[in-house]
Amino acid sequence: MSEPDKREKIIVAAYKVLSENGYDRASTKEISRCAGVAQGLINYYFPSKDLLFEEVFRRETMKYCDSFNQLARLSDQPLTIDALMKILKEVKKNAKKDPNWYRLRYELYAIGLREGNTSAILKEMLQTKRMLIGSIVGTFTHLSQEDASAVASIMYSVFDGLGMQRIVDPDFDYDRAFDTLTVMLGKYFEDSFMNKD
Repeated sequence: MSEPDKREKIIVAAYKVLSENGYDRASTKEISRCAGVAQGLINYYFPSKDLLFEEVFRRETMKYCDSFNQLARLSDQPLTIDALMKILKEVKKNAKKDPNWYRLRYELYAIGLREGNTSAILKEMLQTKRMLIGSIVGTFTHLSQEDASAVASIMYSVFDGLGMQRIVDPDFDYDRAFDTLTVMLGKYFEDSFMNKD
């Protein structure tokens, strides 16, 4: 197995162990077992646990951005409010089909808030996601860059907040809450189209 392959296996295993077991039980021993590599290799590639988790942060951010990029391609040009609603319906499915991905994100937030060395990567992760959503919002609407960025911040927070409630509370009516969000955003964006210059 090549050096890049070993490093990649460690990152994938850390991603999996963190999402399934959480930070406190994400030992290098468990990560090495999951990766099928010697425990010493983790320290060789990642001299500190923080460096390994920073790479997991980056991977999670890439996956998040890829999911939106794929969703944006679902729509035909020109982009319309109906296309945006279609994308939001797809976003809604993510917490249902991949709850471990959401668990990992919440775990990464906690790590970034707790561990001083990873707070910068958490900030970078949040900025990247907000910028992506903001660019999509800007494409769909006639909002200024500043307004699109503000809407993106709200959307990102709501997506993750609804996802968390769905994972934590089996009685939470996720579908109804998300459908209500879709109607609210649809109205807001419709107004932005009507108020264009």
